[in-house]
Amino acid sequence: MFDKRSLFGPFAEIERLALPETTLSTPFEGLLGLFYTTLVTRAHDDSSWFADHAGPPGAAGALDLCCGGGRSALELARKGWQVTGVDQSATQLGAARRLMRTAESEVTDRISLVRGDILTLDLDSTFDVVVIGGLSMTLFEPEQRMKTYAAVRRHLGAGGRFLFDYIPYHPGESEREAVIAFPIRSQGRRGFVLVGARRDPVQQRQVTNMYAELVGAEGGTQRTLTGFEFRLDEPAQLMAELAGNGFRLRHGERCVTDEGDADAETPFGSREYVVAEVAG
Repeated sequence: MFDKRSLFGPFAEIERLALPETTLSTPFEGLLGLFYTTLVTRAHDDSSWFADHAGPPGAAGALDLCCGGGRSALELARKGWQVTGVDQSATQLGAARRLMRTAESEVTDRISLVRGDILTLDLDSTFDVVVIGGLSMTLFEPEQRMKTYAAVRRHLGAGGRFLFDYIPYHPGESEREAVIAFPIRSQGRRGFVLVGARRDPVQQRQVTNMYAELVGAEGGTQRTLTGFEFRLDEPAQLMAELAGNGFRLRHGERCVTDEGDADAETPFGSREYVVAEVAG
C-alpha cells in the first residue's frame, strides 16, 4: 500500500472526503496500474528505442527486467531477440500476456515471462542485453538501486549492453506541479483518470498521484486512488553512480516531450535513455 502522506492537492482532498466505493490501491496494480503502463509510453516510444539500441540479436538473448505490460519485450522479439521478461506484479504480467495474444505467434514464441523480484533475481544464466524500461530505475531508493545494479551484473554477459531510462533534473530547476485529466473506458464503464505530479528538484523527488472514477451503466461509481514517488537524477551524478557500480556510459540520449502535441501529454516531462556496459 502507498503512503497516504504522499498525496497532494486534489488527491489529498479526495482521500479526506472518504467517498463511497473508494479503493486505496497498491501502486502499479489494478486499473491504475494498467493505466500507468499505457501512460508512460504516450509521449515516448521507449520500447522502440530500446529495441533499436540493443544491437543485433545475440545467441544469449535479452532480459527485460520490470517488464510491466511487455512492450519492450515485444519490440525486442520483433527484432529477432529471444526475450525473458521479469516482473513482480501479477497485474503487469497479465497485461503482458494479453499484449502477446495480439501479436504474431512467430514473434511471441520468442518471449518467456517470469514472475520474480529483480532485487534478488538469479536466473543462473547471462544475456547479451539487459533492459529496465518504463522509468522503473527511478522507483528504487539507493539501497534498492545498488541491488538492481548487482542483479544486472549477474545477468549481463561479456560485452553486453545495459539499457534503461530515467527522469533527469538540472541544478537551478524550479519546483512545479501539474494535474492532467484523461477520459477512459473499461468493461462498459466510462469515466476519467486524474494524474498529478509534484516535482521537487531540491529533494530530487517527483511525487505522482493517480485517481480514477468509473461509472457503470446503472450509475454506480467505482473510485481508485494511488500514489508513488520517482527519484530525479542529475545526469552527472547518475554517471558517477554507474561508474561506482562497475558500469560505463556507452551512449545517452535525451527525449523531450513536445508540449504542443496533445497525444503526447504526460506529467513526466523529459526523460533520458542510457546504454551502458560493464567497465573493463
